[in-house]
Amino acid sequence: ANGGGGTVTGTISGSTITFSGITTTVTTTAVTINNIRVNASALPVASGVPTGVAETIFLGGVNATPAVAAPVTVAYALNGLGAVAIPSASIASNTICAGAANTLSQFILNVSENFANSFKTLATESGTNGTFPATNGTRLTVTIANIPANVSVYVPLTVATSTAGGAGVLTAITSPTAKTTVGNNAPAAGTSAPLTTYAAVSVSGTTGTVYYELTTAAAPGVLETYPINVYYAAKAAAVPAPTNAATASVSFAPIGSTTSFPNFVVGSSTGTPVNGSAFVACATTLLFPFATNGGGFDTGLAISNTSTDQLALTSKGAITSSVTPQSGTCSLTFFGTAAPAAAVVTPSVATGTTWANSVSSLAPGFTGYVIANCNFLYAHAFAYVSYNLTQGTGVSMGYLGLTLPVSNLGTTTAARTAATTAAPEALNN
Repeated sequence: ANGGGGTVTGTISGSTITFSGITTTVTTTAVTINNIRVNASALPVASGVPTGVAETIFLGGVNATPAVAAPVTVAYALNGLGAVAIPSASIASNTICAGAANTLSQFILNVSENFANSFKTLATESGTNGTFPATNGTRLTVTIANIPANVSVYVPLTVATSTAGGAGVLTAITSPTAKTTVGNNAPAAGTSAPLTTYAAVSVSGTTGTVYYELTTAAAPGVLETYPINVYYAAKAAAVPAPTNAATASVSFAPIGSTTSFPNFVVGSSTGTPVNGSAFVACATTLLFPFATNGGGFDTGLAISNTSTDQLALTSKGAITSSVTPQSGTCSLTFFGTAAPAAAVVTPSVATGTTWANSVSSLAPGFTGYVIANCNFLYAHAFAYVSYNLTQGTGVSMGYLGLTLPVSNLGTTTAARTAATTAAPEALNN
């Protein structure tokens, strides 16, 4: 407390600070009290109107009329870490085909300040307190759970704010607990091409953790958001499918450190986990809109596995396949007259080969349409309808099977219903 030309240090007891021996005069004396800090972690954080921190001052002594001033709200308790969300634009890419090689799939964690400038750099965090000087800026822990085996996870080395008028930058660091200064804040290292600007996330079991620190100050008065892109990488057929969706959460760091300031208590400032990417089985769904074995007609069905081609070149100019070779079976479901009660499953169709059979062998007497669900990508189909093929009066015709884009319908009943009602059917061949 500064008053009458002198400075007095207060004595703390609970939530009361006592300043004794302030010099006053017989005329008006201004008393200024500064450098009071509140342990925000001990305060309740309301869901609506934030909790206010009020000060009440009692003044008494020589040259002073004892009195109690009305309470004054001097601060509010807010969680500095705002909502964490996945933008709706990235939802369509939140499933990954488990059979493809080196698949990179992205989901985005939007990490935001809950009030302007709640994130601080080391320079803006440092104050006048000599007992607990700041050793680092605002640090965040990003925790990703439900990571499947054989999957590598990557995050950007730096993350610039996406807020208009903002200026802040987060930098991935190697440890959230090491005592740090501006000179020895060790950033995480990049990985090999094409992820030279990304850091590999340290994964233990099914959980990965990475840390960020604010290294470029946010713009004054701007509530800033930082989009952290999370990438997965896996080799072909290395991941069993389906898997549960990954979950990601963000919290302040470090927790309970005795050497790093600021630090936080267990359970504070943790964002709500959000769902990330999930691996699903690779699949192609084919439609034969008409097939029959009746009245002298028969239909031949053929499915080619085209996951081997010569459409790409290696770095040395050799011809190679542009996609990952796969193999698998197709399950044919018949809809119509004399349809088999159960689906007919083909033998495994190797990459670069074609499976063929006739309706007379698969479903004698059938007339209707057929849907084939193949558990590999790049399946294509052809059908051939014939009548008295070996006779002079014989006729025949063929058509390409249609590819149904069911990958856009999601993996749950709710998702399929929403997608089905949101847009008309789209067919390809």
